Amino acid sequence: MRPDTIYTPSQKIICRDIMGTMVIVPIESGIADFNDVMFSFNETGTIAWKCIEQNKTVKQICSAIALEYESDMDQIEKGVKELIDELLEKGIIVEWKS
Repeated sequence: MRPDTIYTPSQKIICRDIMGTMVIVPIESGIADFNDVMFSFNETGTIAWKCIEQNKTVKQICSAIALEYESDMDQIEKGVKELIDELLEKGIIVEWKS
């Protein structure tokens, strides 16, 4: 994954803020597919998700998290990579093509 890569939410999910928690639900043909698991984010994941919704690069996602949390940038980058890998695997995000 390159730092300049941009990911965007899949067309096959819906996302809602429910009482301060971002919740992702996979959908098929407009009907929620509850055979798959709903996905929710912690505070750090919510920052990353909002960046993904704004078509920010991986580097920009890491920078946004670094502004909120005092943590080693290598640790932030590792966490973002793990999150993006999981979201890609579940089909929640796709690589953005201009």
